[in-house]
Amino acid sequence: MAVVAVNWNGRPDCEGLLGSIRAQSLAPAEMVVVDNGSQDGSREWFQAQPDVQVISNSSNLGFAAAVNQGLRATGAAYVLLCNLDVTLDPEFLSAAVARAESAADIGSVGGRLRGAGGGQSRLDSTGHVLYRSGWVSNRDQGAPDDGRRQRAEEVFGVSAAAALYRRQMLEDVALDGEVLCEDFFAYLEDVDLDWRARWRGWRSWYEPAATAAHRRGGTGLHATSAIERHVVANRISVWVRNAPPDWLGGGHLASAATLFALRTGRAALRHPAASAGAADALRRLPQSRRERQLIVGRRRVDPSELSGWAQPTPWRTMLRGGSGGSR
Repeated sequence: MAVVAVNWNGRPDCEGLLGSIRAQSLAPAEMVVVDNGSQDGSREWFQAQPDVQVISNSSNLGFAAAVNQGLRATGAAYVLLCNLDVTLDPEFLSAAVARAESAADIGSVGGRLRGAGGGQSRLDSTGHVLYRSGWVSNRDQGAPDDGRRQRAEEVFGVSAAAALYRRQMLEDVALDGEVLCEDFFAYLEDVDLDWRARWRGWRSWYEPAATAAHRRGGTGLHATSAIERHVVANRISVWVRNAPPDWLGGGHLASAATLFALRTGRAALRHPAASAGAADALRRLPQSRRERQLIVGRRRVDPSELSGWAQPTPWRTMLRGGSGGSR
């Protein structure tokens, strides 16, 4: 089993993540950190750790490209993708691997992620949920950590903030050698992976015994124009690449267009440059449509199976700005 993490100026989180990995009851055989041109001493800190392989990039290539580098540098049957601002509880890996081993078609396993910091304990993610508008978000994000979701169950997908993936699945869904779409740079690449895995018949599970804390924003740019622009572009691209054929017209398309427009408008009010994300998605459109032919054309399941995961869109929550996260 291998762990792959991406670092970009994450010095405050280095000890927490690596310490929690070293404390696992099931020790990983490989630990790879891909550094995206850090300048805060974090790259050098990881290079000084004898149990960590560091891949150094001279600049920030993005989360997706860095993860792909890390995957190519490992050979284990299972790979944990982990954000730097995550701390794993000691049984996380053991519980996640046990769930993955329970069935050969489980391609990914996510745990019970708590928010970190602040007052009342709240949840960060208990898996990804798909809505009929095509939006995918973290289930229970911001909900009180009041003992809910204590049963293991299948979910649409999982957050790559801390998720175990079966290598066989990753290789099966890769396009042109890319497991994560590098055009996305960062954000929503795990949602795109959810869709592609589902189209190929792989299942995803939530395992409540795999627990961890996720601080959010540890190596990101917080709520900046760059993030908003990536999120806008990538949400549109996820839809174009993966939506079931019967979602490309009628009510599904109208709901998706309305929600995307409203949420893009909200993002642009905070950061006007975020509206450029729509133009980015438009420039990608020919490539996204070609990739869609590969993704949907290689499907092993009927589109109705994916549509069956779609829940009613919580419009009030969405319009208030909630239910927007991926990683």
